[in-house]
This record gives sequence, structure tokens and C-alpha cells, in this order.
Amino acid sequence: MKKIIIIEDDPAIQDAASLIFKKTDYDVTIYRDGNDILSGLFDVPDIFIIDKQLPGVDGLEICKYLKRHEPTKNIPVIIMSASPSIDKTSRSAGADDFMEKPYSIKHLRGLVEKYTL
Repeated sequence: MKKIIIIEDDPAIQDAASLIFKKTDYDVTIYRDGNDILSGLFDVPDIFIIDKQLPGVDGLEICKYLKRHEPTKNIPVIIMSASPSIDKTSRSAGADDFMEKPYSIKHLRGLVEKYTL
């Protein structure tokens, strides 16, 4: 089973993400902020999905951190945001891809499959 870590502070989006992957071959772990990630208190997943705007540390900073560290540097990171310029800022942080909010279930699943197959 593939593992997904989603870092998202909005409870509605957390619930939606859990439902999207509930009956699939993905095990989803959700964090409301990046503290556990930055502390190394997580099991390494197959992919990270990170909201750009989080309490405390910005999602782009979490992405940069993951891409600089050996255990996670080759794991795909998708940044999601309502910001229209997320494509440029996410790439500059080292993200593999991005999603603009609101996003479709099909788009989210497609990106996850693209990077975990």
C-alpha cells in the first residue's frame, strides 16, 4: 500500500482528502501543520501533498526542507494553494508539482497516481 502524507490545516479539506483516498490502495496520514515533519516525527511516505499556507511554517519552507534532506529529497511533493502564482513559487521551492484550490477529485488522484506508479 502506498503512503501519502497530507499537510493541511483546514478540517474540511482534511476530511475530503481522507474520503478521496478511503477506498484506494493509499494509506493517508494528515498533519495540520509542519511541526512533526520538521522534527522528523513521521514515517517516510511515497508522496507529500502540502498546503502552501499553514500555521507556523509555510508549506513552501516545508518543501524546501524535505528536498534538502537525504531520506526525503527524492519523494515527490505537491503544493496546493488558492494563490494564482503557485506554479512558479512551488517550483522555486523544489516541488514536483502543484494544484490550485479548488481542485477536482480527478485532478488530485491523477497527480498522486502520476508520481506513485
